[in-house]
Amino acid sequence: MPTYRFQEIPLYGTKNVKCAGGCGKKLRRQRKFSQTLNPFNKGADGRPKTVQQIYAELADKAKQWESTPETCRNCQVA
Repeated sequence: MPTYRFQEIPLYGTKNVKCAGGCGKKLRRQRKFSQTLNPFNKGADGRPKTVQQIYAELADKAKQWESTPETCRNCQVA
C-alpha cells in the first residue's frame, strides 16, 4: 500500500500581551496553524479546499487566538 504525503499549508501567529493573571508581565506567544492540501479536506459545498480558502480559515483561527488572554507560568501555578 503506497504512502501519500500531502502539502502542509502553515500560518504562524504571534501575539504580545500582558498577563491576565494580575501581575501584568509582558508575554510573547507563538503558535503554528496548519491544514493539508488534500482531496479529503473539503469545504461546506463538498469540494476540495483551495490554498486561498485554507489561508482564509487559518487567518480566522489566528485572529481568534490573538484575542484570547494569556496567563504567565507564575500566575498559573499560584
